[in-house]
Amino acid sequence: MQQHHAQLRNTTTKTLSVLHGTLGRVVQNLRADGVFIESTAVHMDVYWNDEQSWHLHEDFDNLYGIGRQVYHSDFRVEGKNCYTENELIKVIGTEITPFNYNFIIDSSVTKSIVFNNRYFLDANTRRVMTHKMRDGKTSVFQIQDFVRVG
Repeated sequence: MQQHHAQLRNTTTKTLSVLHGTLGRVVQNLRADGVFIESTAVHMDVYWNDEQSWHLHEDFDNLYGIGRQVYHSDFRVEGKNCYTENELIKVIGTEITPFNYNFIIDSSVTKSIVFNNRYFLDANTRRVMTHKMRDGKTSVFQIQDFVRVG
């Protein structure tokens, strides 16, 4: 594991760089009691706009409870934090370590607060554990494995 973490640190010189690339994943949705509901494909492109901002294009085939949903968001970077706000989402992200990131998302689309923990299984694969809350109660859990495809 230490070798894996050293490899991640050596492949990036900039905070949040390991999050970038073209990624594909399947999202598994689970009820609050842990029972599987459904899964769906998600396609994502993340790239730097400039030294202090990056762009997220995220395309859900079927966002749970909503249907097809596409996000385009520009994040500004300040130290180990990133931020975005638009009519669909408000996000605060933090690099905890070079291989672990936490995001809090206030979604007007799903009318929920999303707690999103991303950690790296290897240099090209990250796991995302998501806890969505609505009205103070768990609405859904999600497990996502992103694989870098480009």
